[in-house]
Amino acid sequence: MNAQILIKTANDWFEFSKSKTGMLDFVGKWENKNLPDVEGWQKLTSSTYYTPSVYFYINKKLSFCPLVYVAPDVDISDIDTFAYLVHIGAILQAVEEKNSALAGELYLRRREVFEKYSQLTQFILEPLCVEILFSLCYGKMNNIDPDDIPLVFESAKEKLDYDSSREDLDQAFIRYFKKNTVKVSLELVGTNFYEWQKKGSFYFLYKLYDNADVKDIFGSTEAIREAKYQFYEGLEVSVQAEPYNPHDKNSILCCIENPESKILGHTGLEKVGHIRALAAEIIREAKPKKLGYSSKLSYFNDKVIVVEIEV
Repeated sequence: MNAQILIKTANDWFEFSKSKTGMLDFVGKWENKNLPDVEGWQKLTSSTYYTPSVYFYINKKLSFCPLVYVAPDVDISDIDTFAYLVHIGAILQAVEEKNSALAGELYLRRREVFEKYSQLTQFILEPLCVEILFSLCYGKMNNIDPDDIPLVFESAKEKLDYDSSREDLDQAFIRYFKKNTVKVSLELVGTNFYEWQKKGSFYFLYKLYDNADVKDIFGSTEAIREAKYQFYEGLEVSVQAEPYNPHDKNSILCCIENPESKILGHTGLEKVGHIRALAAEIIREAKPKKLGYSSKLSYFNDKVIVVEIEV
């Protein structure tokens, strides 16, 4: 069967199909060795509800504008189908990259769109449903009730083997983390108490573009962009328990290298923020002997810092 609808992300392609009765279905990630031939197809730009330009840094595979390609004989003109296709691309890639915080945030932003195709969305989110549920319900400052995100909650309940008659959700996560090694992306809290986000060293890197070669503007700016990705990806990140913290014995602190100091050749970590107390309590209860967590910078701007940690 020939492809009908394709969504191109940074490096990947995802395939959808539409039946004669108008049902949209997710075929999966394009796994063929040859790239799809979309010559003569309708090309649509995804919605700007996801705009990576708002971040100072985000994973290179998540810094893209999804493109939707529709075969000439396929009609996606009904509002629900069109809206779904021009919004789902960013979530597909966030799930592919296992970025639970971003996948969850994107789902929340356009819930009304994604829930028009609830089974389809649930299938797409299912591989990361436990991590998304944890990121949204425990990792963010604004409380999100699991019942408010049923598509995620129902899938996660099955994976967690959660039965509300015998335990609460906190206990289910503690049990799950005890048995499994899980990578989860979490938004840091308390970042306003530290200077890491405020020093303006990120703008120092933008000044590199002042040295772009006018004769080869594309080549030189591409080299600078690649260097920036490598620089941010190379920042040392430390996520570590603070059992000596007098205010919270379950406290988990995050420190990151200061970019400006690193540019000037000075090493050293700076306090950036903490894992939210609700998430930290579950993580520490699940694995009390574990004090250091493998981690990396996921994305950040002047409002939010998100790190990925291995529980």
